[in-house]
Amino acid sequence: MNANQLINEIERAFSGVARPATSLRQFALTDRFGMSGKITKQQWEQAGRQRGDLNWQDISDAEIQECACLLAHMQAEAFQYYLPAYMRYAVKHRDDHAEAAEIVGSVVFSLTPFAKDPSTFASMAEQLQLLNGSHKRVIIQFLNFIATAGDESHRADARAALEGYWSNGGDA
Repeated sequence: MNANQLINEIERAFSGVARPATSLRQFALTDRFGMSGKITKQQWEQAGRQRGDLNWQDISDAEIQECACLLAHMQAEAFQYYLPAYMRYAVKHRDDHAEAAEIVGSVVFSLTPFAKDPSTFASMAEQLQLLNGSHKRVIIQFLNFIATAGDESHRADARAALEGYWSNGGDA
């Protein structure tokens, strides 16, 4: 499967996923300031007003680059919505270096629940709970693509994800 075919499969599988209330820029604020409570109501509302997506397909590569690696902090609903945008980005930028490579690595990591750490595994498995069979099939296609056509630094991680959690089709 080539990159364009995979992007089409991602778009088809995740078409119609519900848009969460929290924007990507609001997640970026939370990631930047954490639980410190230093986010003002004005900052939060401003980040929400900057939102331009009516569906995940509207999320641009520039917005993903601006907001960086946030999937690990999302609950299941937001994860299901933002994951395909990040996977699409990763397919398009799989050979890029620096910032893009960090995001690609983050996407692969977010799809790799580690059974060795029960609390991390439980948290990651909770994120994946809303994914249906079509979503899981395209995630496996995505990981296979990165494992063979991705940057050398991500291939082993994608293979590990496939051999670990996804070897049974993503059903823990």
